[in-house]
Amino acid sequence: MRKIKALCFSAILVLAAFSRPCSVGALDFSIRLMPTYEFAMGSKTDGVLTGIFCLDWSPFTVRTRDEIYFSVQLSPSITLAHNVDPVLFYNFAGAAGYTFRFTDRMSVSGEITAGLWTMPEDAKRNLKTASGISFGAKVSGNYYISPVFKASVFCGYQNYCYSPKPFLQSVQAGLGISINLTRSIFKSDVINTQEIETEPLFPIFYAHYDTSSFGKVTFTNIEKNDLTDVEISVFIEQFMSVPKVVGTYGKISPGEEFSVDLTAFLNESIMNQMQKQLTDAVVTVSCKNLGQQNSYENHFFLQTLTRNSMSWEDDRRAAAFVSAKDGAVQRFSRQISLALKDKIETDSSANRLYAKAIFDVLKAYGINYVIDPTSVFSTSDTVAVDFLQFPYQTLLYHGGDCDDLSILNCSLFEALGIQTAFITIPGHIYMAYDSGLTATQADTVYGKNKYIVQDGKVWIPFEITVSQDTFELGLKLGIREWNKYPEERKLIPIHEAWTEFKPVTVPESDVSLQFPKDALR
Repeated sequence: MRKIKALCFSAILVLAAFSRPCSVGALDFSIRLMPTYEFAMGSKTDGVLTGIFCLDWSPFTVRTRDEIYFSVQLSPSITLAHNVDPVLFYNFAGAAGYTFRFTDRMSVSGEITAGLWTMPEDAKRNLKTASGISFGAKVSGNYYISPVFKASVFCGYQNYCYSPKPFLQSVQAGLGISINLTRSIFKSDVINTQEIETEPLFPIFYAHYDTSSFGKVTFTNIEKNDLTDVEISVFIEQFMSVPKVVGTYGKISPGEEFSVDLTAFLNESIMNQMQKQLTDAVVTVSCKNLGQQNSYENHFFLQTLTRNSMSWEDDRRAAAFVSAKDGAVQRFSRQISLALKDKIETDSSANRLYAKAIFDVLKAYGINYVIDPTSVFSTSDTVAVDFLQFPYQTLLYHGGDCDDLSILNCSLFEALGIQTAFITIPGHIYMAYDSGLTATQADTVYGKNKYIVQDGKVWIPFEITVSQDTFELGLKLGIREWNKYPEERKLIPIHEAWTEFKPVTVPESDVSLQFPKDALR
């Protein structure tokens, strides 16, 4: 008996040593069915047929995929011998074991058992009740058929103690099948979402999000084997027709973290967004787990801003509001083009004539520069959300702040076929237009050094906030402001910005506005 206690105590110490680097897992219950043949040692019994029924619990995970498990076992057994009727007895035992999983589908387990055996009384055969302590050990090789089913082959030693000598000692061998109750009854996730980071959705950049990220999601493989053929997709039902695949992985190892950047092919319906709101989105991870297809969904909310919203992390973003196809801009540009048709054909500086005409038309129409106290551009706060007007809105409202007037003027120039650029200096944004001239020609038309040479073009800076003054003052202030900030100034060609932030036109931009015909006489 002392030897038995010492053996059990030693086994507990070994398990405790193994469990130090382990983590507590979810309740993971399985049942095992183990038909067994026991080869009797030193007994008149030829052998024993045993059926072992086990309820296993695996609360600890070691080294990512190994397991420490505990078990409750019931074993009805029948002794076999020549010319002797079979004897039925039962063994009730508890077990503790360790599973070393060395591949996705293969593992080796070792367990020790201790319990009580009993033989019922049989009056007809003059057999009295007998019972005693039992102990044993098993080693098994396991094959994982699927996440639910596991097949085993095992061997072991079993001792049914009795006094003065053991009732039976045997060497065991058998097969086993294990069914994971937790997985078969309840859906068990194989992926855990570690973190979701998202930025607000700006409707004006809906085309931009097809290739540029608005967030990031990080996952962890919490399964004890590799996940293969991993595919991650994003779906925003309100603004997408079909999910978009944003990442694929051939294999994810147990415990491995993996992440994807969130992108989406949004449709134009997002441009109807007039108020900010929370929008439901879902990230779906599909993968194969031991050949079995799995799918995991994580729902979260995205903040969707209004279509006039923008932030200034990148000054090029404002180019998305510059649209030569804006309905109101088209109306004005056609009238300007018709009015200047005869003059343009005879003038070597056509772009200057167009620039003067745009200024005169907007002045006659009554466009005013309005300081917006809520504008964030002048504060250099690149994260705060600003409100930018579409060109037709600035015409409709007869005014706007510096970014609104820059967008309107650039749109009119672009509609007339003249390339434009934003100029940014500390706290201010205005515009420049392509002169269509060489530097030598520009010296004659505008004056020496009254222009900017960049990317092979001669740009004319123009201050758009003097909309009710004179065209010449706009030219004068434009170059003065450029020269005032030699280190901080920046010229951003609109066509280059459009490669990243495509121009957007809203359907209602084709509003009926009265063109000031007398402005060009």
